[in-house]
Amino acid sequence: MTGLLAGLIAIQSAFAASDIPTGSLTVDRTLLRVGARSQLGWQITYPGKVTDLVDVTTTGTIVPKGTLKMKVRTLGIAFQSGNTLLPCEASWSKNGSTFTRFFYGTGPSVVPTNVLIDTTVNKNDKINFGGRGWSGSSWYPFHNTSSSDKYVVVLENGDRAPTYAPAYNQASAKSFLSPYIDGSGKIKIGPQDLIILWECSTAAPSTTYFDMQDIVILVTFE
Repeated sequence: MTGLLAGLIAIQSAFAASDIPTGSLTVDRTLLRVGARSQLGWQITYPGKVTDLVDVTTTGTIVPKGTLKMKVRTLGIAFQSGNTLLPCEASWSKNGSTFTRFFYGTGPSVVPTNVLIDTTVNKNDKINFGGRGWSGSSWYPFHNTSSSDKYVVVLENGDRAPTYAPAYNQASAKSFLSPYIDGSGKIKIGPQDLIILWECSTAAPSTTYFDMQDIVILVTFE
């Protein structure tokens, strides 16, 4: 036990207090006979919501509050014309730089576990994400988080997904997106994650074609 406590103290000294999970450890008895077993119980509270690590502006620009590791994955692409699957691209920009593509392809090319961006971002960096779809002959408009735009939205755990028809009851959510939406239409992701949704067509928000799930990416901070 002494060795364990010493190790925990050493770990704590290496990190800021806000970075360390907190909790309690309980045991069901104070003394044990040889060969007997005790029951341990524990409860762990992890560091706070993503908003403790970053600010998300009214447009969707992400601004870190400190030096962080940022990882980005594409969860799904659902874009097509009739029965023809069409590709989308997703890009990112830091501090006003030119947008750099990190994904291009159709739905079947998505591997949700692949980390497509693994980088360090610094305090007050301005991180933006953009996306667009291919019509079959030309690109649809590019929508990004640096300006107010109904065609792209940044959400964190507990936020209500857009209510544009017909998206975000679980029956109409694409299979890759439904695990991230609960029965009440709220986003359910990790406490240090953001999910970004795009509509890549020119459909109006009031139409059934406007479903805000043409591109879905997951952004995680550590």
